[in-house]
Amino acid sequence: MMRRILLIAIVGAACWTARSGAAVKVDEPAVCYNCHSDAQAWSAKKHVHTAFSSGVCSDCHNPHASKHNVLLAKEVKDLCLTCHGDLRVQLGEAAVHGPAGSGECLACHDPHASDQANELVSSTKELCAKCHQSLGTWLAQAYVHQPVKENKCGACHAAHGSPNEGLLKNTVPGLCFGCHTRDAAMASAHQGFNLERADCRTCHDPHGASEKSLLMANQHAPFKGGNCSACHRTEAGSNFALLSDVKPMCGTCHKQVLAQAEKPHSHNMNDQHSCMNCHNSHASATTFLLSAPQSTMCVKCHFNQPAEREKGLQAYLTHDGMDCSTCHTPNVSDNARYLKSLDVDLCVDCHVEAHKASHPIGPDVIDKRTNTPLTCLSCHKLHGADFKPYLPLDPAMDLCIQCHRR
Repeated sequence: MMRRILLIAIVGAACWTARSGAAVKVDEPAVCYNCHSDAQAWSAKKHVHTAFSSGVCSDCHNPHASKHNVLLAKEVKDLCLTCHGDLRVQLGEAAVHGPAGSGECLACHDPHASDQANELVSSTKELCAKCHQSLGTWLAQAYVHQPVKENKCGACHAAHGSPNEGLLKNTVPGLCFGCHTRDAAMASAHQGFNLERADCRTCHDPHGASEKSLLMANQHAPFKGGNCSACHRTEAGSNFALLSDVKPMCGTCHKQVLAQAEKPHSHNMNDQHSCMNCHNSHASATTFLLSAPQSTMCVKCHFNQPAEREKGLQAYLTHDGMDCSTCHTPNVSDNARYLKSLDVDLCVDCHVEAHKASHPIGPDVIDKRTNTPLTCLSCHKLHGADFKPYLPLDPAMDLCIQCHRR
């Protein structure tokens, strides 16, 4: 009987406290450690998050219930920005780091403590290499840029957002001149070229290279031979201006490409920068003097609309990272979207057995939606499809009823 009376008294007191609005004092973090005993050891790490060291776990976690993972009071990004409001400006810049933009703060940071600076979940080298797999390739080069060698990605790149391409902390060449002194030796190495307007990346790899001075290995023949006058004016005061506009300049040697420039589909050929939209004029780390690998270079222009960025780049990079030029001609084409072919031949070179015993395709099979011959592209959307294998609609029914209706 006494136990029943005591229970009623306790419940009554709790209800009175709730109705009166009186705060219930809880000994944080001690009460949390009753269950989360492993959390006590985090305080011994080299770098402890201020929110954790304060001992008020309820600043980030709701102790009773939450619609967010691990009882967080808000979504991770919103929660972090309540204290780190200065990052809002960076997240509004032209270039935003993928995890930061999508609110995946915990992909890089431990919310409690770490032995790494800035509460990073691992060393900079290991952390960046998880996504930027080319880091291993750079480190294996004969010549490695000092910041890369020392795992100081942050010396050149902003971690969250930047107004500059590639999340650079400054524009080039200003960023480079932060470490490299413009002296007589540098002027001599560049044959007197005014470096104030230079894009160092057209000759040097900023991470690692097989050539001294980080020169990229695949070099344009005139550049490699030191024959600047083949493309540039070299007299005093000319500052190495081009002998002519880009397109006719390149066409003096690459006549075959120039001759095809009037085809129905001409990729950047008539743009002011023409060939230089995709090619470096001096040196490159890739074939054909491309300014970057195709999977990186092409998406600078393609798949960068707001809706596409929201979906994620990986949804558009198809065929296991195959080069874009496997299916598309990079310069000129008779076909829309620069496809090498519009018929089935484009696909059956690789997919030899496709649809031989299933859905008919070919010139004698007409797509009821377009009254044109049914091809692979009638059903498959090769970039950004929502269903496997590269289908834009659910193959269980939605795709089929586009044509097969009662």
